[in-house]
Formats: sequence, C-alpha cells, structure tokens
Amino acid sequence: MLEELRLLIRLQTLDELIKAKEKDKKLIPENLKEIEKNLQASQNKLKSEKERLKQLELKRREKEKYLEELAEKITERKAKLFKVKTNEEYAALLREIEKMKEETSKTEDEVIILLDETEEAQKSIKEIEKQVKEIEELLKKKEKECEELLNKISQEIEELKKERDNILEKLSDDVKRLYEKIKNTRGNAVVRATNQTCMGCFMEIPPQTFLEVKKADKIIQCPFCGRILFFWEEKKEDEEG
Repeated sequence: MLEELRLLIRLQTLDELIKAKEKDKKLIPENLKEIEKNLQASQNKLKSEKERLKQLELKRREKEKYLEELAEKITERKAKLFKVKTNEEYAALLREIEKMKEETSKTEDEVIILLDETEEAQKSIKEIEKQVKEIEELLKKKEKECEELLNKISQEIEELKKERDNILEKLSDDVKRLYEKIKNTRGNAVVRATNQTCMGCFMEIPPQTFLEVKKADKIIQCPFCGRILFFWEEKKEDEEG
C-alpha cells in the first residue's frame, strides 16, 4: 500500500479518536450536574425547614406570652371577687374567669402542638443537615475524580495530537490540503471500499476505479463523493484459519 495512504488512514483514526475524547471531556462535567441538583434541592429544603422552625418558635413565644397575660387577668379578676358588692357583679366575674380559663386551656393545647412540631422540625433539620453533608462529600469526591479523568483525557489528546503532527509532517502539502478539504465537507475523508462499493456514500464504484483502489499504489477518490478510498475486504468464514 502507498505510504501516504497508510498515513492518511492513521491520520483519520487519530482525528476520530481526538474528536471522541473531546466529546468525553465535555460530557464529564455533566455527571456532576445530578449531584449538584440534589445538593441544591437539599439545601433549599434545609432553608425551608429552618424557616418553618423559626416561625414555630415565634408562634410558641406569642402563645406563651398570651398565657402569661391570661394568668395575670385571671389573678386580677379573682382579686376583684372579694371587692364586688352585688351577686350580679360576682357572677359576671366568675363567667369572665371561666372564659379565660377555657382560653388558657385551649392555648396550652396549642402550645403543646407547637412544641411537638418544633421537635419534629428540629429532628428534620438534623437529618437534612446530615444529608447535605453527605452530598457535599460525594460531590467533592466526584469533582476530584472528574478532574483526574479530565487531566488523563487531556494528556491522551495531547499525545494523539503529537502523533497527528508527526504524520502531517510526512505528508505532501497537496495531500494534506486534499484531506482537510474532504474532512471539512464530508466529515470523514478516508473510507474503505469493499465489494466494489464506497462505504462513505454507498455508491457502486466503476470496475476500473475499484481495481486501482485495490492496487493501492496511488491515492484514488470516489467519483461520487470525492472521499479517498482504500481497499479492505472482509474475509468469509470458510476462508479464515
């Protein structure tokens, strides 16, 4: 096979490898997005739960202050019982005291509920904080792994590019220009020909052109798509071994 043709085949292989690895580099950070999304969700949940706890504690303090006010009023009303002069005033004060006692009992129940909800919120916050810490540690670990992988791929790409540059130095300017032109328009510049067919455009190659491709003593382009052709025929099973 013509040496330049061998070099072109290898050049395209290198270009495909470089392209694939560049794609891998772009995809690697995508692996972190799901973890980052989970972390953000947990942080938002933690913030919301802390706000809920804050509101519960505020309500509880308001209820407790109200209870203190009720207790003072009840004490005040009880003191007045000894000063009233009529049965009607006495009965009115008793009704007022009883009503405040009922309000006190109701408010105490509300305080107990708020205490239970506060305890529940505190437990929830501890669990979410633990979850956030675990996700942060996982993210940190994955970021390190991604960084190492990115460095590894970058080094591999650099090595492939060096080999690519070495190949380009061995090719004539005309062949390099031809390769780049076809690659830019067709995507892949060098394709195999088998069964008298171009595997780039899948058109049937003229018999004489196919014979020249098989000889491989010069660069032959597909008459239909312009790609550079090389011969490669799959062996049949009965021909192997």
